[in-house]
Amino acid sequence: MSPRLVEVAPGIHTVSGTLPPFDPRHPSVDLRLPGGVTKPPLLILVHGGGGARDQANAMALFHAQGVAVLGFDAYRLAGLEREAQFWIRHVTYEARQRMIYAAALGAYRLATMLDSVDTGRIFIHGLSNGADVVANLAAVASPAHVRMVFAEGLAGAGLGLPDRLSVPVRAVFGRLDNYAGGSATDWRWSRRVPCRLNMAGFDGPPGNAARCNAMLNAFNLAESPEQWVARQRAAGADIDTWFYDDAAHGIFAGPLRFLTVEWPGRTAPATIGATEVTRQKLLQDMLAVIRA
Repeated sequence: MSPRLVEVAPGIHTVSGTLPPFDPRHPSVDLRLPGGVTKPPLLILVHGGGGARDQANAMALFHAQGVAVLGFDAYRLAGLEREAQFWIRHVTYEARQRMIYAAALGAYRLATMLDSVDTGRIFIHGLSNGADVVANLAAVASPAHVRMVFAEGLAGAGLGLPDRLSVPVRAVFGRLDNYAGGSATDWRWSRRVPCRLNMAGFDGPPGNAARCNAMLNAFNLAESPEQWVARQRAAGADIDTWFYDDAAHGIFAGPLRFLTVEWPGRTAPATIGATEVTRQKLLQDMLAVIRA
């Protein structure tokens, strides 16, 4: 059955049906190769709740630096066309992330077969909902292809976070990231959300959502992103957290803005963006890894 939106609470939807295979010829799939560079490294840019627009600036920035970039819009790939605010405010974490994960996994598999890039130097960056997605990709990606995964603004809700990692991960946060929190100082990295926001299982790696979901421990709190990073580090994973001053949610997204957003049933802070100095700092930090 084709994917379709199903209302599960007033104004809140999930997605039902079978997600289609990743189609590299779909008009939302965007592969850009830098001119004059033979076998460049490739950065896969995985969007968040708002769709492909979330990574538009990052696509342009890294491509201008001689890096091949690959982006997509998971919602359009699923055959569902809605404006960004609908996806952000009216669709569950797990539904967004299932679509994004299916598309990102397809993009990764495509990348490993491209003749135009260095398939031994693939990097993956995910923002917001896309951060949780790429954290899960880091559990299934091959180190023969993927050098590092950058998970920016982890939510810790939806698909949950994996128990074991196969490739290095850097969790990235702006010090002012309170996006979708309960207060101005409800920081994204320390936030523990109700287990009921997690999906019991999906076609991905084993993770903490198996122990914390709508059917099991629903009224308990999920592991925070910082707790997950600490657990991975204790298990010997190559993982670290990069914090950036004068930055919030979506460092590449635009100028630093202190906003509030009307979510269904509540108003929440939503500080986004970063100063140009900070944006360049993250760009250079990532390029140092990509060019190493």
